[in-house]
Amino acid sequence: MKMIKTIEPLLIEGPNGGESYYVLPLGTTLYHDRSFPEGHDRYLVYLNHKGAIAHEAVPTKPEYGGSFINPLWLANVDADTLREIFKRFPLSKKDVAAAIKANEITKDDVADIIRSMPD
Repeated sequence: MKMIKTIEPLLIEGPNGGESYYVLPLGTTLYHDRSFPEGHDRYLVYLNHKGAIAHEAVPTKPEYGGSFINPLWLANVDADTLREIFKRFPLSKKDVAAAIKANEITKDDVADIIRSMPD
């Protein structure tokens, strides 16, 4: 199975095409499962987890042949997508400050990030 490693974060669309998005971090290894004639590919991601997962059973139907694959969509993050997400989920200065503090990013780190941004 061909493996690739992401070099930028990707957006994961929420279940059932909802308005929720999640982020697949950069450096995640994806395992190519198959290509489709419609022009998209399916990848697998392996996750480790400790403890119990709150869940519900997924019933299988005879027409699924004993298995049912219900993939989420993964998308590149482009400027237009980011604008749309921030319109729906705006971040205040307080939100940004809390995220920075939670991740133990220093003022020098923030300055470096701002300096690296295009004008």
